[in-house]
Amino acid sequence: MIKSKKPEKFNYCKFGTYTDKDGRLKELVDINGNKVSGYEMFQAITTLDIDKEYDNRLYTFLKNHPLIRGKFIIEDVSKQEQQNAADSIKSAEAITRASTLKDKEVNDISILMGLDTTIESVLLRARIIQLASSNSEKFLTYVDDIDKEHRVFLKKAYDKKILNKVNGVWKHNTLNIGLTEDQAIVWLKENGDTYALLKQELRGGKTKKAKEETVEKVEEHSMRAGSAISQIEQEIEDIQNNK
Repeated sequence: MIKSKKPEKFNYCKFGTYTDKDGRLKELVDINGNKVSGYEMFQAITTLDIDKEYDNRLYTFLKNHPLIRGKFIIEDVSKQEQQNAADSIKSAEAITRASTLKDKEVNDISILMGLDTTIESVLLRARIIQLASSNSEKFLTYVDDIDKEHRVFLKKAYDKKILNKVNGVWKHNTLNIGLTEDQAIVWLKENGDTYALLKQELRGGKTKKAKEETVEKVEEHSMRAGSAISQIEQEIEDIQNNK
């Protein structure tokens, strides 16, 4: 489709023979195979079927014509229709996936979307389905994000003040863990033990600090101080009795 940018002012245009950027002469050959002086356009919109020989030839002649640039728009209708069909299919697939999400997935995606998760789950699901319908690409970035678990954790931990941000920098206590959310996620992955403890704290549990205590067992000797003295006294008494 060849359209005038100002159809309300369009009256007539002739696309004559021209020289392309490489200096080659571009002439139009009509439907009978004869060279003509150009193409005359009497309407603001002209539709071509490039599967037909002449229309394809005319399109090739017009697409790089000097008059096209700035004054007309060439639109590939078939390509647009194919894209619309592909978008419709993707949207349908996204809506189906949104409709079959588990409750936890609905809650997680709602958190990532910045929705109020205290409202009824059916309303959260409805909003997610609406997003899947209107913007399937954005919906799929949420549902297919391989780091979704960590992103949800960061948002929850920040809300609960388990992690904090200072001037946009993610922090664990006083330790910088990332200038961006992605860097903070890398830190969580590289520090699995700490991540596990933070998740436990987020669930309401207390973080446990490992403590090892060494208990020394004192074994009593058969000759304790008191019994040793008694034995010595007995030996002295025996010696005196034998004299």
